[in-house]
Amino acid sequence: MKLKHEFHSLEGELHTERGIVSGFGDSSWGFAQILEHIDVGILVLDLERQAIDYRNPLFYQVLQDELLCVDYQALYELLLESLEEANRFAHCAHINHQVQHQGRLLGCSVYKIAQRYRCIFLRDITEQARLESIAQAANAMDNIGFIFSGIRHEIGNPLNSLKMALSVLKQNLDNFSAETVSDYVDRGLADIARMEYLLKSLKTFSIFEHVDLKDLPLSEFMGRFLSLIERDFLSHGIDIQLDSSLDIAWVRIDKRALHQALLNIFNNAADALQERHAPAIRISAELRGQLVWLTIADNGCGISPEQQKHLFQPFNTSKPHGNGLGLVITRKLLAMMNSDIDIESQPQQGTRVTISLPVSPAATVEFLKQDQM
Repeated sequence: MKLKHEFHSLEGELHTERGIVSGFGDSSWGFAQILEHIDVGILVLDLERQAIDYRNPLFYQVLQDELLCVDYQALYELLLESLEEANRFAHCAHINHQVQHQGRLLGCSVYKIAQRYRCIFLRDITEQARLESIAQAANAMDNIGFIFSGIRHEIGNPLNSLKMALSVLKQNLDNFSAETVSDYVDRGLADIARMEYLLKSLKTFSIFEHVDLKDLPLSEFMGRFLSLIERDFLSHGIDIQLDSSLDIAWVRIDKRALHQALLNIFNNAADALQERHAPAIRISAELRGQLVWLTIADNGCGISPEQQKHLFQPFNTSKPHGNGLGLVITRKLLAMMNSDIDIESQPQQGTRVTISLPVSPAATVEFLKQDQM
């Protein structure tokens, strides 16, 4: 049976089981030869007839199960059933997922070819996954070591200072005036406050282990966020400007996580705007495909090129009282929402932070329906 108009990137027709493909003209190499020799297992299922329409020789090698290779229902249950039952192809025509079979991990790229066909590219990624797991574990250990080293440093300094202050105070308690004693107590309290600030930041880092993604209008979320911070920023003379309407899309976000991420960004902007003339923060948004690009730009002191190289490293900071965790936490929160962050800065000119937020799938489907009417 021919699959006409199904593979838009192939200029030929695929005949079941025979692997006969036309469309290469006079070339000695046709699609059939490519499909026979490609290092990926290929399977085409006809959902309407509930039949196997095509499989290349390597498919047998990847699956390593001859009985399964000729059993449509078993292949459907292993490779497709979970996707079809979840209606995953309602919003997209290509899905990557993984399946376990006979103790091995198989990577599947599934393409929806019109309504009735599913083309599946299959690879054995067991060894790849094992090596990646080892690399991730090694990287995690390096990161943990780096973080603990930073924690020891960040807590060790105020702790040593506190210990010294209390020791001097104890030795001279009978000799110091009340004013001097008060100074030493204040120094001790300041050191304690530094350690409390670090612990609070670490709590924020770990509190969002799971996100609760919901579809919300971007304008509604930003309206609530700005209403909470605007008065405080205005009290410091910082003008918050909206360059364009934010009513451009619904986004899929966790409200708490995005609030914390934006709060970190705006606090950084406020620090950069201290003692600047006409301090201002400009907010704009742009819809690009399936992402909303939200930009927060300030006219602050900017970031040096050297400091920009280490922006997302824990405990790296140029602030006198900072701990270097703000941007690390921000990137983590955004990543958990399938979002990203980009920072551009020029010393003494300002900083531009852009975060990408995924557009709500439901809103995208509704937009497409309206566009087709």
